[in-house]
Amino acid sequence: MEDGNTLGDYIIAFLSSARSTRVFHRILREKRIKRYKTGSVYAELSRLKKKQLINQNNKGWFLTEKGKIYKKPYSPLEYISSPFTKESPKNIIVSFDIPETKRHARRWLRNQLKIFGYTMLQRSLWKGPGPLPKECLSRIQKLGIKDSVKFFTSV
Repeated sequence: MEDGNTLGDYIIAFLSSARSTRVFHRILREKRIKRYKTGSVYAELSRLKKKQLINQNNKGWFLTEKGKIYKKPYSPLEYISSPFTKESPKNIIVSFDIPETKRHARRWLRNQLKIFGYTMLQRSLWKGPGPLPKECLSRIQKLGIKDSVKFFTSV
């Protein structure tokens, strides 16, 4: 891959940031993972399990302690687990106009909003629970898209 990450790196990054099976399948459909056949993904899961970096239980796949140590250093595009429940009131609207030159950050923001349980009103207009966690807001600033993202409280 052009960014130097392997399929295993993506799987470990995913498992370290969100543990939902639904999110796992959504990320598998992402453009970067899409180039791999489903069989390749399951073969990589098997290899990572043999190396004792990941394991599986009735809730799904998770990182072992060895896997947490192996994980690559922090990436600003790593996903944050959702602190919200399905019953959380959807009282925040997020609007953004992120330039094409920062499309990776834009894709990260869209996926992160999905993980938080936001629903898309338009391509760059989302409604969901809030306020967003401080970690997410600092990530938005580190990615250099703070001026392109606006937050509104809905009634």
